Amino acid sequence: MDQMNDEMLLEELKTRFLDNKKAINDLTVMNDKIEKLNVKLADSERLKGDFLSNIRNEINNPLTSILVMSREIFAPNKDEQAKQLMAEMIYNEAFELDFQLRNIFTAAELEAGDMGLHISRVETARLIEALVAAFGHKIREKNVTVTIVTRSDQPDDDALLFSTDADKLYRVLANLLANAVEYNMPGKTVRIEVWKEAGTLHASIADEGIGIPQEERGRLFERFRQLDRGTTKKHRGQGLGLSITRALVEMLNGTVALCSAPGGGCVFRIDLPEASGASDEYSSDGNTFLFESEKKF
Repeated sequence: MDQMNDEMLLEELKTRFLDNKKAINDLTVMNDKIEKLNVKLADSERLKGDFLSNIRNEINNPLTSILVMSREIFAPNKDEQAKQLMAEMIYNEAFELDFQLRNIFTAAELEAGDMGLHISRVETARLIEALVAAFGHKIREKNVTVTIVTRSDQPDDDALLFSTDADKLYRVLANLLANAVEYNMPGKTVRIEVWKEAGTLHASIADEGIGIPQEERGRLFERFRQLDRGTTKKHRGQGLGLSITRALVEMLNGTVALCSAPGGGCVFRIDLPEASGASDEYSSDGNTFLFESEKKF
């Protein structure tokens, strides 16, 4: 009986030893996870700090310019050429402010889960033309050329009619075009290709800029992430555009991908399936209107 008790005791000790070993192993794994989480949290806090610092400049700078130039344009003895120049600068700054605020509002809606879908029949080719026209002043300022190529697997589909959310598609393409123009080299080309095939809309925007290093690509779509940041940053923006792009594309059940090599430019491509349940509304520039509208393009 004593021998049996000794065997039972040894077995119990062995079981407890194995349990303790497993508990220590689990604790080690948990500590590793906590350490990695702390690193991510610290990185996130730093990125948010950069974002808050950037956003002050992104809003305050154009707003200050608008206020100053608006006052100056009414100053006495201003010749017409000076007024024209200031009016153009006011528009440019207002456009930039509007673009950044729309991204911020979109990010806030996505974060709150308040964003829904509004599906309509979209004239995709016309939407692209309207988008390029809206960015015309930035394209001229950067001295780049934008070429547009469209095609469809359906005859007589010059407008590339496609059922999707026009506003979200416009916001996605606007962010990709803004990046392509901003990071392109002066005198180079931005190429936009849009094609529809087998119920899927494909779009790519290619630039001839500096490209994106391989080690940066995995985190490129994170919020607040910018390759160019800090007090010496040369490019505008808060690091929200690509994260918004991915979130909106995923809302539309699509995918977005990047092809890039340092010094060789970037190609961003989106692929969207056609949405079901389109309404009788019709859209060509991201602003939905009814078929009965007399709006011309």
